[in-house]
Amino acid sequence: MNTVVLPYIYLSKIPYGQALRLQNHLVQARFKTRDAMKKSLNGNEHSATDLLILLQHPYTYTSGRRDKGRTSKDEERLRRLGADYYETLRGGQMTFHGPGQLVGYPILDLNNYELSVRDYVAAIERTIINTCAEFDIDAKVAKDTGVWVGDEKICAIGIQVRRYLTMHGFALNCNNDMRWFEHIVPCGLQDKGTTSISLVKNEEVTVEKVVPVLCKNFGQVFYRTVKPLATVRDSFGYLIELLESSNIVNVPLQQED
Repeated sequence: MNTVVLPYIYLSKIPYGQALRLQNHLVQARFKTRDAMKKSLNGNEHSATDLLILLQHPYTYTSGRRDKGRTSKDEERLRRLGADYYETLRGGQMTFHGPGQLVGYPILDLNNYELSVRDYVAAIERTIINTCAEFDIDAKVAKDTGVWVGDEKICAIGIQVRRYLTMHGFALNCNNDMRWFEHIVPCGLQDKGTTSISLVKNEEVTVEKVVPVLCKNFGQVFYRTVKPLATVRDSFGYLIELLESSNIVNVPLQQED
């Protein structure tokens, strides 16, 4: 068992804009104090502010850097559906987020993991594939980005890396309403579909059921022990201060492991 702890927080459902501000808040703080935040924990030199953020979003459409030909009419059309809309700096094209989808935003210093950007994306893919396998789903990668079950995407991946610090991440469909994808061409792929863990299993599989499975597999792939931040708060005081200074997150005094 790896002794280096990677804390995570599960925020349930928060608006996309708040989550984006939280990510930027954490990354900017690390840019300013990167050297000062290097600590020795359990005999391992690593940043004490790596964090896995897990959450769900309200109905939201987001576009990425590779989106071409967007118009204001497209945005207005999607907003009329009752969804939020954001243009982002992540990789990839248009996608959808909503309740029942497990979204992960790893805030990691890739130097701590000796990973290139390509290796990092591959590690996320392995995490999702291994998570799906625990639900008896044969998920794979393909020439197109993301993780797939046959010709249907079960998990979208879109990241941003600045000076080795990561933000944005992945969106794993658990039991979300897939009809929202019908209003866009997900990730710009005309001839591909989308699916979810619940659809493949033909049973209800909630985000809350998937969270511990994903955390276990994330830890195995990234060689970390992934634990709720509230259970290791004594070792991550600076990180908790950063989170609470965002005015978006309050870390509870106690949380089940």
